[in-house]
Amino acid sequence: MVPHRFHNQYRHNEIATSSQGKLIIMMYEGALKFVTLAIEGIDTKDLSKKGTYINKTHDIINELSCALDMKKGGDVAHKLESLYQFILHQLTLANIKSDRKALESIVNVLTPLMEAWEELLAKSNNGSANNADKNLTTLPHKKIASKC
Repeated sequence: MVPHRFHNQYRHNEIATSSQGKLIIMMYEGALKFVTLAIEGIDTKDLSKKGTYINKTHDIINELSCALDMKKGGDVAHKLESLYQFILHQLTLANIKSDRKALESIVNVLTPLMEAWEELLAKSNNGSANNADKNLTTLPHKKIASKC
């Protein structure tokens, strides 16, 4: 195997064995990484790069949106859905108009969301969270599968 294939296998194994909470954090990390690369594409006037990374971000946000359980999630799920729809709108705007500010607004929304999930997962791993939070580390990753 070449080194690139080792890395791909490692990432595959990491994803396959991660908890639901960790998968959500990984998705936020990926979305933030791709938004940053799309901003670079706008700055360098590389339309292909911009489009590629906006589409990758769109796919991640769409997956997060589809994975929401509106019945169990209640008000939090509805608020997250509103934020995800805002992000999808901003991605469309950024793609059409090469609007850097639209992408920066996405970073401003995703960063605190990711930090909140990291804090929740850390509390859950430290045993200081309640039973609902503990489920984040024990639920199998299949629960986040897309319903779209």
